[in-house]
Amino acid sequence: MIGNQGKIVLNHLQRAIAAEEKQGCCNTGVIGGFHLFLKGILSRLEQLEKDGDFNVLKDITNHYKDWSPLQRRQALAHLRRFIEEHEELEAQGQAPPVYDSLKPVNLEYGGPGISKQPQQPKPSDIPPASEPPGSDKKERLTRPTPPRSLQFLKGVGPERAKLLAQIGLHTVKDLFFYFPRRYEDRSLRRIGELKDGEFASVAGKVVAGQIARGKMKVVKLSIEQDGRLVYGVWFNQTYILKQFPVGTPVIVTGKVRWQQRVPEIQATDIQKAGAAQPAGIVPVYSETARLSSKVIRSIVQGVLDQAPELFPEFLPPEEGKGWVLRAQAYQEIHFPRSLHSLGQARERLVFEEVLFLQLAVARLRAGVQRENSPQLKGGESLVQKFFANLPFELTHAQKRVIEEIFRDMANTQGMARLVQGDVGSGKTAVAMAALLMAVGSGYQGAMMAPTEILALQHYQSLEAAFNPLGLHVVCLLGSQTKSERDKILAEIAYGKAHVIVGTHALIQESVQFHSLGLAITDEQHRFGVKQRTSLQTKGENPHVLVLTATPIPRTLALTLYGDLQLSALDEMPQGRKPIMTRKLTERGRSSLEKFMEEQMEKGRQIYVVCPLVEESENVDLISATERFESLQERFPNRRISLLHGRMKGVQKEEIMAAFQKGEVDILVSTTVVEVGVNVPNATVMVIEGAERFGLAQLHQLRGRVGRGGEQSYCFLLSDAKSSRRLDVLCETQDGFKIAEEDLKIRGAGELLGTRQHGIMELRLADLSRDGRLVEQAYQLAQKVLAHPDRYPRVWQECDQFFSLEDIGLH
Repeated sequence: MIGNQGKIVLNHLQRAIAAEEKQGCCNTGVIGGFHLFLKGILSRLEQLEKDGDFNVLKDITNHYKDWSPLQRRQALAHLRRFIEEHEELEAQGQAPPVYDSLKPVNLEYGGPGISKQPQQPKPSDIPPASEPPGSDKKERLTRPTPPRSLQFLKGVGPERAKLLAQIGLHTVKDLFFYFPRRYEDRSLRRIGELKDGEFASVAGKVVAGQIARGKMKVVKLSIEQDGRLVYGVWFNQTYILKQFPVGTPVIVTGKVRWQQRVPEIQATDIQKAGAAQPAGIVPVYSETARLSSKVIRSIVQGVLDQAPELFPEFLPPEEGKGWVLRAQAYQEIHFPRSLHSLGQARERLVFEEVLFLQLAVARLRAGVQRENSPQLKGGESLVQKFFANLPFELTHAQKRVIEEIFRDMANTQGMARLVQGDVGSGKTAVAMAALLMAVGSGYQGAMMAPTEILALQHYQSLEAAFNPLGLHVVCLLGSQTKSERDKILAEIAYGKAHVIVGTHALIQESVQFHSLGLAITDEQHRFGVKQRTSLQTKGENPHVLVLTATPIPRTLALTLYGDLQLSALDEMPQGRKPIMTRKLTERGRSSLEKFMEEQMEKGRQIYVVCPLVEESENVDLISATERFESLQERFPNRRISLLHGRMKGVQKEEIMAAFQKGEVDILVSTTVVEVGVNVPNATVMVIEGAERFGLAQLHQLRGRVGRGGEQSYCFLLSDAKSSRRLDVLCETQDGFKIAEEDLKIRGAGELLGTRQHGIMELRLADLSRDGRLVEQAYQLAQKVLAHPDRYPRVWQECDQFFSLEDIGLH
């Protein structure tokens, strides 16, 4: 018997299965891969029931990654059957059956040649989902659970329960999470105080009623208050006259319109005065054709007293100071006593939501041991020699970030730091200093890049800087010959190689490090979760440094990378010329092409980026292939190449290498150049259909130029009459300001919903304006991650708050 905790785990599995099917069974239903999620589920079930038989789950877990989508769909059907039979037997109080004969048949495992994926290392500092550390099992089992259906609540019933289910409301807890979309102040007003156009509530007695018939039946009630009249008006709601006859005391609410001396209220609500009614501030909910806000409000009001049971306090007394009690916050967010109490309730719930999301994301990203890392503080002399040889002065931002990194590396608590900064802000120099500190302390340093061209670029830079210091740098690539590779592998294994640069080839089984002390990942968003963590598991708990040229708003970074310390290179080196950025319409193309010719006459190179590879009947955009052909006609004597994502990797890298060497004048491309090689001679970036790109993406594309000493230009071609994104790009070069504007324009929901993050849209928090609360949540999250055993209730409520479907699905 796996008990209540097992039911929670199986419920998570059921939701993840639905998400995986929705994604087309492509092993993307859960962040990091559905097969890794299955491993976690299997380990939890085995912990809960050591004698249970989970052969079906084991078989599917071991082979899911290697199956086709059709085979996976069949396997998911077996998983559903597995869940259903366990649930039925649990309900009957019986032990689950033995599944020896129930294995996914005819799925063609792929034969003995398929290697099983290694078990993900278990995090020692973060508890597994649904098993909070130090939690009291008796307490968990006795905690009340909400009813399976809402139909038994007062005023609901079977039909209305179905309507509620259609908008995602299945339990009492769901009702509490169905936050109002706005509020109305229904404090009672005197008729003489009413102002035209305002929203108001008035109490009085019905003294007359009439219907004006026409295209629409206009119902009008005359309501008297202390000798003055106000008209309540409805359209096509003739039942109002019968429901509120003459003599009925009422409260009518709506928008005020003054008609001569008697005001009208275009009523949105009317009720008998003296009946049970909400306080002055009334919640307004998103509604459907058959579920009005009034009905939802009544249902929610009926369950308010369940808040203390459903939302127990989890903050320790020392952390809870200054916050309204959790249960009270859930009551006040729906029916606030005042605007002040509403603000307090919202702050508490935003803080809670962001805290739980940060912890949940940290758990998904966990899996790497961060204790007992080597203390790397013996490379000071190497670092100073490196600084002395630099042909430029480090910026204040670089010095600050290097100090932060060195401070982390000197501790046995492994460094886990994310360094973000614009292209050209000096991330490579920072990474070099960190590598030298590691090597000078007797350890190796590794740097992983997403493409061979980027890896070679890093290798050339590191070799030029480190060879004069007596260090041996090697580069490991998938395209190398066996003899080259074997020689490099031997140098890595025996410690002859001090610094190792490479692509994902670094994380293959054949790579054995002698003493890896520092693992650096460049452009981390280009790697999957498993790839990023695999490099870290190659050594004895190496320190981890992550680099990104994609500035992330701080509130979003704290949420998505809450388990990493953050460093920002928010200052550009002196003397770097800003890229001149201009918007152009199609009418300006001829002058643009004349300018392109002038730049090529000077020996400069040009990027032309297009949003699509081929023409689409549905979307009228310039395709890369069409623009490539038109430019060949316009510049017949120039060397023009085409680059797009459908090309094979080798072909793409050959074209980029030719462009880097100056063998191509114009590179026509899709967004595959967004993260690319350093081409100092490229001075012009032309972006076709610029309004179709996101702001952050436009900024990244612009960063492909301006890498040399010459003035560079970015032209945004667009016929859009107005575009805030393009205006922002023309106004500023600051990647962090651009990231914040992007957050305001698109909202956290869209940013969080990107494929590499796969995080749900937040219910209540707004990361573009709740920065202070995000910071406070981050501070507590760091304490909880550092000492999980001290915060068992936090982990317990985190599991209750976010299902794995919420936090792990693409």
